[in-house]
Amino acid sequence: MERDRISKTERIVRESEPNALPIELLKQGDPLDWRIETYLHEAEWWSIRAATEEVLAVVGCVRTGAEEAEIVNIAVKERTGEELERLIPLLQQMDVEWTQRGVRRLTAYIGAWETGLLYACQRAGFRIVAAEPDYYADFQLATAEGSGLRRLDRLMLELLAQGRNSSEAVLHSVFGDRPEEQRPTIRRAELRDSRSLLSMKKRLDRETTSMLYEPGERRLTDGDQLEQIRSLLRSSNSLMLVAEMDGEVVGYLEATGGKVRRNQHTIYIVVGILEICTGQGLGRRLFQEMFEWAARRQVLRAELTVQASNQRAYRLYRSLGFRLEGVMRGALMIEGEPVDLYQMGCDLRSLKQGRVDK
Repeated sequence: MERDRISKTERIVRESEPNALPIELLKQGDPLDWRIETYLHEAEWWSIRAATEEVLAVVGCVRTGAEEAEIVNIAVKERTGEELERLIPLLQQMDVEWTQRGVRRLTAYIGAWETGLLYACQRAGFRIVAAEPDYYADFQLATAEGSGLRRLDRLMLELLAQGRNSSEAVLHSVFGDRPEEQRPTIRRAELRDSRSLLSMKKRLDRETTSMLYEPGERRLTDGDQLEQIRSLLRSSNSLMLVAEMDGEVVGYLEATGGKVRRNQHTIYIVVGILEICTGQGLGRRLFQEMFEWAARRQVLRAELTVQASNQRAYRLYRSLGFRLEGVMRGALMIEGEPVDLYQMGCDLRSLKQGRVDK
């Protein structure tokens, strides 16, 4: 029987607690404990659970770029042909969710002898794009299906957005059809937001190269984030806004005021929005809320930097009244290439007087 759908007693779950996943199942997808530990909390996990809540299959995936993600673990409780086909609807559901968040290319790596797993991946839409001969030569591997042949090559699989049958259905706005009351709400950050905000920032580091930190580089702890929120709440010329949807932080804006008398009228802005919520006017709403606060607090100037390649953000800032004030050549190194930074500033008095240069 071909399992292109799960049974009525099973359900696909987006796992929020990786520690709750059975380690023995994860080791079927990756036998190295230390490697699982490195990506367990960085990956995003989908599973199939039985009515008893037993995990029957699991897929872990890490965002590796603005439009790319890599599957790091695929495991199923029983590795028979029929059970491996459980993975087909699971992989397809994961694909849909990544597509909604702007991912255009999914990759996976499997051993050449894993024919059942290869078949399931191909049924889900993946294709073989490369083979690395004898990649597993240094690993202790059993012979394939008793044939006596050691097929030690590693296969690279790829799934591109333009090849997905469901592309038209899943590339529509994630919450564009939602009524207004179900869209993200914007409010001042509170101490209780520290954990969700930190998790969102780390997810942003994985999703996009537009933030300062690389994936896994942000060393901020929950306590550090709590202290940062507390500090901004106490400051008369600083602000932190969060955008919240379905109880989770999906965007934020930090405006940090100057520390001495000569620059206390100036704020430096950092803003981040999850890919799933971009293109919906959320960034503009965050800035408009900030502008209203700045007018009440007598803040006169706002500054920010943006990568020259991030034209979508640059155009937004220009439309909000920010002007290009300088270019920092090769200020960042991203994926081995120098990237320019635009220094932008906004005279907030001009906004009040209606003299915004767009």
